[in-house]
Amino acid sequence: MQNLPRFLFATVIFAFTASSAPASGMNAQFSDALVRVRPAVVGITTTASRVLTNDLLNDAKVRQILGLPDDVLIVQSGAIVTGSGVIIDSEQGYVVTNSHVIADADDIAVTLEDGRVLPAEVVGSDVPTDLAVIKIEAPGLTALDWGRSSVLKVGDFVVAVGSPLGLEQTATFGIVSGLGRSGLGIDEHEDYIQTDAALNPGNSGGALVNAAGELVGVVRGALPPDEGAQSIGFVIPSEFASRIVSALVKDGEVRRGWLGISVTLSQGGDQAGQDLVVDRLACNSPAERRGVKLGDTVTVVNGHPVLTQAAFKNAVRLLAPGARVALALGRDGKTLKLEMTLADPKDVQSAPIHRSLDSVTLALPGPSPSHACLPNGPVLLEVPPDSVAYAAGLRAGDYLTSINGEPTISSLRIEDLLDAADDKASFDVLRAGTAYRIAVP
Repeated sequence: MQNLPRFLFATVIFAFTASSAPASGMNAQFSDALVRVRPAVVGITTTASRVLTNDLLNDAKVRQILGLPDDVLIVQSGAIVTGSGVIIDSEQGYVVTNSHVIADADDIAVTLEDGRVLPAEVVGSDVPTDLAVIKIEAPGLTALDWGRSSVLKVGDFVVAVGSPLGLEQTATFGIVSGLGRSGLGIDEHEDYIQTDAALNPGNSGGALVNAAGELVGVVRGALPPDEGAQSIGFVIPSEFASRIVSALVKDGEVRRGWLGISVTLSQGGDQAGQDLVVDRLACNSPAERRGVKLGDTVTVVNGHPVLTQAAFKNAVRLLAPGARVALALGRDGKTLKLEMTLADPKDVQSAPIHRSLDSVTLALPGPSPSHACLPNGPVLLEVPPDSVAYAAGLRAGDYLTSINGEPTISSLRIEDLLDAADDKASFDVLRAGTAYRIAVP
């Protein structure tokens, strides 16, 4: 028994040595990769003039005390925003980042690892995905190769590299904590990688890399501190981000086709046993013209099974106008296969621009035997998140049935009603079978 403590001590030393050997190899692997990665990750600083908003300024009583009329906005000039970016093309100088990092920027400065500070210009920005591409010009740039985010598994080791709190090329180590995260209400398009690698203000737009030093994701950010979450950050997958970046480089924007339907999970039962049911069907849309009906269940999009609302939205929203979409539908116990071509929202007849519906795209109904087109009224195709209509509560997919109680049956009628409404208008909309009245100042 006298030798027992010595035996236990020797066992502990052996266990520690054995377990630390692979870690040392892993450390060396990541260290070597980061030597190549860090020169490709940049810091971004922007200055902009932005509308200052907060709950107090939105309070009517506070505005009255301050003597601020309803139509007066406070503009903050010289607002500074910091973030990160990743060089993805050393020859052309293209840098991917988040769109919110460079939004409304008057000036964009990019700081390289070697200390050079370069001006940048915006190539393109896509708000629904919070991705943007900027361009710099300089010799000797280092770029990262896109990796395959689709092969990531929960538990894989990853490193986030960025400029949190202004600390350039900071690397934080962690694992993939989850995949396919959505429904967070952060962006219109959500399909995030979740990681426990530390993310702080300034990491947005930076890199998530694997052990090979490949770019497997563009950092979106962490939940706000008031959410009570720790070690939870979200990253845009590389295979999705690269497609958005390619479109921005090519056209300066992401052109999205219009299908004209939305889906929801059927009621009752557990999520695994629920179906995706068509709950909105726009009149005269590609889907309605090809025979899709309210209540159909959607099981497959372009050969890929879809089980969630996010999966359906993600499968369709990346497709450009003119793209072919093949749907497998369930109806009355039978399986239907329908093919259709996505329309271009820009080619859809829309109502004239008015402050209440500024930048909102309306699709006016055409003759159709479908009961989905009742009541008669246009469907809102696009409602930008920064618009007056969105702030009031209008959403894409709403049917606009009346303005100030009067039916909206034509483009001319909508124009007349909005002109007569002056500064305020109430919109009656039909959303997923429920009627709402929304006042827009």
